[in-house]
Amino acid sequence: MRENNLDIYLDEIGRTPLLTEEQERLLAEQIHKGDERALNKLVESNLRLVVAAARPYQGKGISIDDLISEGNIGLMKAAAKYNPEGREIRFAGYAMPIIRRQIEKALDSLNPPTPQSTLQPQHLQKSTASLDAPLGIKPNLSLLSVLADNSQPPTDNRLYSGAQLEAIERALSCLNEREHSVITAYFGINQEHATMAEIASDLGLKRERVRQIRDRAVLRMKVFLRSL
Repeated sequence: MRENNLDIYLDEIGRTPLLTEEQERLLAEQIHKGDERALNKLVESNLRLVVAAARPYQGKGISIDDLISEGNIGLMKAAAKYNPEGREIRFAGYAMPIIRRQIEKALDSLNPPTPQSTLQPQHLQKSTASLDAPLGIKPNLSLLSVLADNSQPPTDNRLYSGAQLEAIERALSCLNEREHSVITAYFGINQEHATMAEIASDLGLKRERVRQIRDRAVLRMKVFLRSL
């Protein structure tokens, strides 16, 4: 995200008013009852927090655009788990460490996977080419690298087994139609990679809305993979 685009983004998210402590508490109660609108409101009201967390990591190998995207995933994780009962800490204080950990995991996964086409079953090679294909000019960013669980120790020098690849393919099926469209377009799965601006134009959405759909879809896929 170039600096002028970042300014536009900050202007967009800055229009959402900050929440009071009582509003955070009520939203947390609704979220734990399964209210997705409450989750979205808590997330959208704290997007500025992600930008503040991402800025110190600029220049370390990942663009500010992708740092913010990773941070947004951390923000959604924090919003889903936040329980203010018995806590004196506000949501921002609770969420910031989770956001930073998510960003740091992305930075830790910069080393690209070792080429593996000759190590996988023949029937997986076509899908692997899409799932592990680099995103645009960013050779270290693919759907596999985004979904990698960096909390677990690597196996065989970060090689992914055929079972893991099949699991990720199945994880795509947990997405709704719009999420699936955004993920397959953004990561270039069985099609050319599209930018968020192009996807937004195709779907008639704002770019920030596409970002939210993408980040939420990635989070859903990660949750799906952890459940296997």
